[in-house]
Amino acid sequence: MKNLSVAAVRLSRWLLSFAGRGGSLPGQIGLKIDPQILSKIRITGPVVVVTGTNGKTSTANLIADLLQEAGYDVVTNRKGDNLREGIATALLSRTSLSGTVKATAAVLETDELNVKYILPAFPVTALVVTNFFRDQLDRAREMEQLIESIEGVLEPFQGTLVLNANDPNVMRLADKAPQASVVTFGVARNQESTRVTGEAAEGKFCPRCSRPLVYDWYQYSHIGRFRCEACG
Repeated sequence: MKNLSVAAVRLSRWLLSFAGRGGSLPGQIGLKIDPQILSKIRITGPVVVVTGTNGKTSTANLIADLLQEAGYDVVTNRKGDNLREGIATALLSRTSLSGTVKATAAVLETDELNVKYILPAFPVTALVVTNFFRDQLDRAREMEQLIESIEGVLEPFQGTLVLNANDPNVMRLADKAPQASVVTFGVARNQESTRVTGEAAEGKFCPRCSRPLVYDWYQYSHIGRFRCEACG
């Protein structure tokens, strides 16, 4: 079924290109033929998965550009088809019938609710998480359920977590990934930072002990420099 799935994706992608169309339809076809196809392909080189509420496309494209400048042949879903079907389209369109992705690196923008499908499918080198915000509730349900869906696949993850240290809801992921290495990023205090915020804030309480967090400053909403005086 693997060969048939790959062939179907490549053929449908080729036919759609003549009509000036793209999208996730080829991936839908491939996954219909073989629902486990993503776990059967081989990717050589680093695999970077980027997720979060805001900034996924920009961040993924920046990483892809950096890798390309470094000499990698990068496969990526640059146009933002970030559901499982879109990711399958991007990968299988560059996959040989033997199951090897013809690229030396992969950068995959991934919708938050699809991380639970993508992370266990193949060896991911790094999972980059930008931020979590309470938006699109009709699609993503409550933010807590969304974060828990990612936490649920982190225990066996042995790659690198690249986390936004200015977002407490992102930093909580490190507690659920005991086998991962953790790298953090953030923005230093600047002229746009404030001591108070009037925006809706999802980061009021410590993800570990549920006590109120203390903020030294905010960049916007709940993004900023925070600490928990109860549990550290």
